[in-house]
Amino acid sequence: MEYKDQDGLTEKEFLAQYNPGDYARPSVTVDMMVLGPKKDYSGLKILLIKRGGHPFINCWALPGGFVHEDESCYQAAGRELNEETGLKNVFLEQVYTFSKPDRDPRTRVMSVAYMALSPVAPPVRGGDDAVAAAWFDFEFSENMIRIHNDDIGVEINYQLSTKRFKNGNVKYANLVPVLKSKAQLAFDHVEIILESMIKLRREIEYTDLPFSMANEEFTLPDLQVIYELLLGHSLYKANFRIMVSDRIEATGKKAKSVVGRRMSELYRLK
Repeated sequence: MEYKDQDGLTEKEFLAQYNPGDYARPSVTVDMMVLGPKKDYSGLKILLIKRGGHPFINCWALPGGFVHEDESCYQAAGRELNEETGLKNVFLEQVYTFSKPDRDPRTRVMSVAYMALSPVAPPVRGGDDAVAAAWFDFEFSENMIRIHNDDIGVEINYQLSTKRFKNGNVKYANLVPVLKSKAQLAFDHVEIILESMIKLRREIEYTDLPFSMANEEFTLPDLQVIYELLLGHSLYKANFRIMVSDRIEATGKKAKSVVGRRMSELYRLK
């Protein structure tokens, strides 16, 4: 049975006369927060690209770009990451859609943000409209974000304050950034980092997200340090092992841990 609308049109007839130009169509982009560990697991690194064109020319930014008409946002994220940095096959998880009307000075642009976790911080190269790509040391706490690369002399700092917002009958706290350095991140990318880290820390204990930053086979001391880096605080060894015990299995092999450099049992995600 074919249903007709209030104008007496079938769906086929409706689509034949439909004009997309009758409605404003915002552009859609994707932006990715990519994290990896330092080689010795002493801290985190974040991947940034240097913009080669307006707006925010020569500013550092998260990798990203426009979604093509023939691809999903996920496909666009993978493509842009490869085009701008050379990275392939990196874990991606959608974080949030950023849609403030003035977030991009060119036109109305909505961005679908992703977080990407890598077991290493491999060499990267700038490409496409990125004139450079580099890993920066990354520090995040409830009162500040510090992003710096001493080799190229760039430091970006934001002070964070807590403000309460209302959503229906619920009030919730959120972090608000204030720039405290000469250099800044392009667009609203500091907000993308904030939302990504909040989501990551909120979900870390009941998802497998941290395993994306571990090697396929890992020692428990190394896995615990990965959890601690992402959470921003230390964990009790016994509590940590209880937390991950039902997600891992022993391989029957041993290897030196990155931390401590001692021989330890190797495990993998089930």
